Amino acid sequence: MPGDYQNIIDYVRTQLDTFSQRDICRVDSLVLSCLSYYRIPSEFQLAYEFEGMPLRDLYCAEWFDDLCGKVFDPQSSVELLAAVAASPRFRNIRVCNYVSRLDAQTEEQFCAMTFRLSPRETYVGYRGTDNTLVGWKEDFNMAFQTSIPSQVSAVHYLERVAEQTAGRIWTGGHSKGGNLAVFAGMTCSPSTRERLVACYSHDGPGFSKETTDDPRWQEAYDLVDKTIPQSSVIGMLFENQEHSYRVVHSHNVGFAQHDPYSWEVDWRDFVVEKKVGMGASTLDASINEWLANTSPQNRERFVDAIFSVISASGMSTLAEMRRNWRVATPRMLRAATQLDSEDRQLVLDAIADITKTMMPGA
Repeated sequence: MPGDYQNIIDYVRTQLDTFSQRDICRVDSLVLSCLSYYRIPSEFQLAYEFEGMPLRDLYCAEWFDDLCGKVFDPQSSVELLAAVAASPRFRNIRVCNYVSRLDAQTEEQFCAMTFRLSPRETYVGYRGTDNTLVGWKEDFNMAFQTSIPSQVSAVHYLERVAEQTAGRIWTGGHSKGGNLAVFAGMTCSPSTRERLVACYSHDGPGFSKETTDDPRWQEAYDLVDKTIPQSSVIGMLFENQEHSYRVVHSHNVGFAQHDPYSWEVDWRDFVVEKKVGMGASTLDASINEWLANTSPQNRERFVDAIFSVISASGMSTLAEMRRNWRVATPRMLRAATQLDSEDRQLVLDAIADITKTMMPGA
């Protein structure tokens, strides 16, 4: 646990009122977004169906490794689950409609689950990017595609949940999950959108101009509730295309602030910063400027070139690459030197352009 600050685990342990007594808030959304990262074993069959199962029933020591072993912070994830299982606010929530798939051919990594807060209140949680290279490749595809496979799946999933439920609906997610939650809310059917209360994006990337040119986005922007840490990198991508965001305080440094367990909570809300840090602002402005001024075709070639090098490592996950870096690194270096001259130059030009926009007076 952190030192002298409160995070979402402390929030769950101390906020004991039920959802019938107090509506869902953005801190609740981050809690549910973190739960969306859990891998629910097939033995919990009810979680795959609409009937669902109480969240408290997931707290089984023999399943901790299956549930949390592959997330970025297994220890905090188990601590959060323990707090949820004991909490009168969370323990009776029914988790249902669990869906998880990874398709290398279509470059899709998608997972979603439904949290039924009450018979007429539903939260749809989308998992963020996982540890797989397929998941990260799909994220990068956002740079040149107006919709990626998981975004399409997110809309279909929301529509199915809307057909099965009555009353109010919230969507949310962390990292790519936040992007999926917003995309689904912006592009769902009018009848579903009428029931949406908010679409929470917790440090999720934004959207390209090609995507937000859709008139439906202008009509529904007020539904978006976005939070980012002060040194956000992921959440600031395409941020100029979104309505607004709140900057929250993280006790980590740099990219590690993407960790939701590092976000500080004060009572029932996040501790808020006035603005993002200068370094993050400069870096993200540089990346966004390059993306805005480069054709979708060049963005696609850039992404494909980068991932052709990464794939040459022979590894399927980032964790595997870290463990075997002595093998992965030489393989990737060889692949980089074998890029054709045009692709190699595009990669070098992109890096040079981003660097140039960061220089004073550029």
